[in-house]
Amino acid sequence: MAENKDIERGRRLLIPPYLTPQQEKKEQKKGERRVRVKAAEGVEEGVAKLPTDVYEELGRPEEVEIVAPGGSAHEKKRVFKVVHDEKVPKGEVHISIDVLRTLGVADGTVVTIRKK
Repeated sequence: MAENKDIERGRRLLIPPYLTPQQEKKEQKKGERRVRVKAAEGVEEGVAKLPTDVYEELGRPEEVEIVAPGGSAHEKKRVFKVVHDEKVPKGEVHISIDVLRTLGVADGTVVTIRKK
């Protein structure tokens, strides 16, 4: 075997792309998530309390932007400081009652929360 250093290689096969195994795409972390906004009494103005799942999914942000529905030209946006709170139920964000009123959003409305 040591004498025969030349190894004969076969011809290269051309395989169409639809027959090749698909490479797994890395899941990119989204910078936004849709959640329900709830009014809470113990929350300071300008602060949003996030549950663990949302906080981790957004990449532990220090600030988030909450966008309430109302059409593209009438979106209501506001930036909040983030407080991680394990007591907040999954899929919810707690903010001050006064802030909800100024945004013109009802309690329990589905909003988009974006990492800032």
